[in-house]
Amino acid sequence: MRKLLIVAAVGLIATPAFSADMAVKAPPPPPAPVSNWTGFYIGGHIGYGWEHVNTNTFNDTGALVDTTSSDRRGPFGGGQAGFNWMFAPTWVLGVEGDISAADIHGDTFNCAATGCASSTNKGSELASVRGRLGYVANNTLMIYGTGGWGWSHSSSDRTVVCVVAGGGVCPGGPSPSPLTGMSAIASGSQGGWTAGGGLEWMFAPHWTAKVEYLHYQFNDIQRNFSYPGFPTAFRHNVSDASLNTVRVGVNYLFNFGPGP
Repeated sequence: MRKLLIVAAVGLIATPAFSADMAVKAPPPPPAPVSNWTGFYIGGHIGYGWEHVNTNTFNDTGALVDTTSSDRRGPFGGGQAGFNWMFAPTWVLGVEGDISAADIHGDTFNCAATGCASSTNKGSELASVRGRLGYVANNTLMIYGTGGWGWSHSSSDRTVVCVVAGGGVCPGGPSPSPLTGMSAIASGSQGGWTAGGGLEWMFAPHWTAKVEYLHYQFNDIQRNFSYPGFPTAFRHNVSDASLNTVRVGVNYLFNFGPGP
């Protein structure tokens, strides 16, 4: 009986000590905060573009006199602004507008039945307004698709190198026309569509960095060339242009409201 009482007493003494040991275990770590993409943002970008242009040339009577293709390449840079709405734990819906100064250029030399000409072509501005839909992976990396309206401004400077007349052959043959050496400049803006996608990384609470690909498509670009003193040398061009661009950029996000 005495032994049973001793065992019971030892058990009563040990139980609180064991419970105290259990109570000092460290609590589990708090969950990682969820990135909040909701809000307005502004930023800047730089990029590079390459363009392929198909051109049909008509004379003053409307007859097709030449069909050519050319390529242009060069850098661009500018700014963007937009709005994000994070409507689910991992989805972001938004809209973005951007504008860039560009130097996407190329030189061409082509000959037709009427003669030969050299041209300098340049795309000097780019802009777009696009919707975006993104999926946020690993809390800070957004994979997105984008598409909408695209716009550009371009110019062409054409110089007549030689004119076929009196049985002459261009280039290298007689070119008796006073039109030889004359230049004409045509410029204008064109609208079309653009689509692409990209990756955007939230590397700080209000800062993101992105890399993005966009394809621009412009159809039925019309340019009129007229040479001083030669109204019958009027030329009308109808072109289509396919422009591909890759850009990198940084945004500052003005967060508001709680994350999802």
